[in-house]
Amino acid sequence: MTTNTGGNKAIMKRRYLSFCAGVVFVTLFPGYFYYHTAVAGGFFPPVLGGFFGPMSVVLGVPLLALGAGAMIVGRERSLFIDQAFMLYLLFAVAWSSLHFLLGMGAQGSPAVYLYNLGAMFLWLVVYAAVRSLDLDGKWLRWILSLSLVYFLAIAAWQSNGQFYDTERLAGDAVRVSGYQGLARSAAVVALVLLAMNAGLRAALITVIAVPLLFLLGARSEFMAFLVVAAMLMVVREGASRTTLIWLPLGVAGIAYLAISFQILEGNSRILQLLAIKESASYQARSELMQYAVRIIMEHPLLGSYASEMEIGEMGSYAHNALSAWVSYGLAGFLGFVLLLGCALVQSAWLAKKGGASDPQVALALAFSLYAVTLAATAKSVNDPIFALAWGATACALDKRRRTSTPSLTQAGVRSREAELTKVRSPSL
Repeated sequence: MTTNTGGNKAIMKRRYLSFCAGVVFVTLFPGYFYYHTAVAGGFFPPVLGGFFGPMSVVLGVPLLALGAGAMIVGRERSLFIDQAFMLYLLFAVAWSSLHFLLGMGAQGSPAVYLYNLGAMFLWLVVYAAVRSLDLDGKWLRWILSLSLVYFLAIAAWQSNGQFYDTERLAGDAVRVSGYQGLARSAAVVALVLLAMNAGLRAALITVIAVPLLFLLGARSEFMAFLVVAAMLMVVREGASRTTLIWLPLGVAGIAYLAISFQILEGNSRILQLLAIKESASYQARSELMQYAVRIIMEHPLLGSYASEMEIGEMGSYAHNALSAWVSYGLAGFLGFVLLLGCALVQSAWLAKKGGASDPQVALALAFSLYAVTLAATAKSVNDPIFALAWGATACALDKRRRTSTPSLTQAGVRSREAELTKVRSPSL
């Protein structure tokens, strides 16, 4: 009885932790979109700043405490990817602290130091939220499904048919998220729904997400989502009716509507991909890329921490993994790339073993592909999006460990209780 009671308590604690992780995830991603669109529309006062950071502190600190307590009380072994993530996080914090204490100029700037520490904290909160996220909860499925439809409705209603410009709607006096933050939330919600659904439902999610990301105008998120959605459908569906009939029909329907409403004749940010070299954004990123390469050539081992301040402001990194080399040196770059590679390889291995139909494995693969694509093309090292891949992979590996280890499951608890009862029963 004691074993059964202890096992039930452990399972209930794990479910409570998963629920709290789900609340944090819903707040940081769908909630971010809800908040900023409400502020842009004048329906809610801008009292929460950028929202992502303040809410990460308010909800993330209790989640981290719960997670640490569950691991200590439950005496659970951490996974390799858990250890690798924490090691890299500690390395980045130590590197930033060392430069803050001993560096000169921008390297010793409190603002730069706090900016980097804040980025690492966001990594930790996002990792913890996805690490314990349970995709079997119906409440999570309903919230995300309704959110995706709401996102498209808002973007279509308040856009000009080409671009949903929250900053124009809100005006200069109100701080509101731009298109990239909204696209991050939309893409993450769509990817989770793709992992939770298969077949025709997955095709429908794709058909909703594509015009949504088109209207939001974030080219990197748009292309990365297309890559991940295509790869995920091929891995999970193969040559099925969904991939051969329904999805092409949905894409054809979107194209027909775009032509009918003359959307393809406008100057959408997504359509600028057809002439990307003429884009001001592309030219600015090219300059940042050239600067990063020059810094790496001049400082190949240690990089040049906080050197982005010489050409811009905090966060003016090269928009790819080279930003890790510039900020954290060769060791930081290799650690960052290996951590992303570890998540991708392990999630692909789980999918190859037949786990692609499992939502947790599908999410790990989707987030890993998404993170690698953005690390190669669009996002700098401090972006919280990368923690999604690491946390989702750890979650999938942990679920596999629990499934393969009877003592960690409810069935294992009952089996152990039966064995103890048999041993204690008098022989006849």
